[in-house]
Amino acid sequence: METSSKDFQFEIFKEAIKIFRTSNIVLSPISLLFPLSILSKGAKGQTLSEFQKLLNDSKNKNIYIENLDQIYNTIKTESCLKIANAVLTKVKVNNAFIEKGKKNDVKFDELKNASQVNEWVKEKTNKKITKIIDGLDPLCVMIILNALYFHDNWKEKFDPKKTSTKPFHLSNQTTKNVNFMNHFFKDANYFENEKFQALKLLYNQTKITATIVLPKPNVNINDLMLKMTTSNFFALFHNTNTADVELYLPKIKMENSYTLDGMLNALGLKEAYSANADFSALTNFKPIFINNVNQKTFLEMDESGTTAVAVTGLKLFTLGITNQKIPRIMICDKPYLVFLTKYCPDIKKTLILFCAKIENP
Repeated sequence: METSSKDFQFEIFKEAIKIFRTSNIVLSPISLLFPLSILSKGAKGQTLSEFQKLLNDSKNKNIYIENLDQIYNTIKTESCLKIANAVLTKVKVNNAFIEKGKKNDVKFDELKNASQVNEWVKEKTNKKITKIIDGLDPLCVMIILNALYFHDNWKEKFDPKKTSTKPFHLSNQTTKNVNFMNHFFKDANYFENEKFQALKLLYNQTKITATIVLPKPNVNINDLMLKMTTSNFFALFHNTNTADVELYLPKIKMENSYTLDGMLNALGLKEAYSANADFSALTNFKPIFINNVNQKTFLEMDESGTTAVAVTGLKLFTLGITNQKIPRIMICDKPYLVFLTKYCPDIKKTLILFCAKIENP
């Protein structure tokens, strides 16, 4: 189960960690996956090969591209998780590409102005994110959009009366006071080794889980993730034991915005950004190439539950461990990780809906 040497979902998070070593990160690999996979269905030749190498798990180069429909259907089954895709275009799109998009409910429409794009974003994210672009460049001929919205309450809610102020230890060796939620979880899904503790939290109405990963003392959070193998990473979501855990978790509410082009270039997506890009399965219009991929995210965790939102915009331009039943204690008073995941049985893959590194809650 998930033993590949590399996986797009994990690799894109690692690229973000390399860049934002002391900053909060909230990223949605799945929200990014959809515009890239949708666009890949319009690529040919070397351009397609780069997408296939990027969106892989090495057991099957094309696992995410070939199984996008199954991934979409897995997400659609969750009442607490909303997804939307759109292709807004100034150029004529090939009918075969439109037919492929229909399987993922892709909305095709004329690209008119920035207000149209931002209104779509605002509607699909319940107003949590209100803008993805500031303006529309005359050379922009197409924008591919994805919105992912999650909200659910904890299966075991935190009691607000137990929330208290405690110091949080930042990476720069300073501390700040933050509000910590507290709850005792009996028979929780828990894992521990010499490098970290991991606790899986359940939600009320969904099969999505939140896995909290807390590095052990003297273990750097960035080194932990960058040195971790893909198989060990995905094992986090399956190889838990049962333990009683006392959890202290900061309340968080944060927004992030990323330009993802450098990360995608580092992972091998290059020709798609050049005038040599071959998107002839998408449109007969030439030249057309990626100019910018950007993502905005929102994450809030409080005593009641979690709200997580992501919008990804892709612009196309032309030229112009242990089983002992001893209570554990997890005090997340230093940088820690959060993963919102859902298992897709059709392709036997854990989908990383949202991943976060909390450096400064």
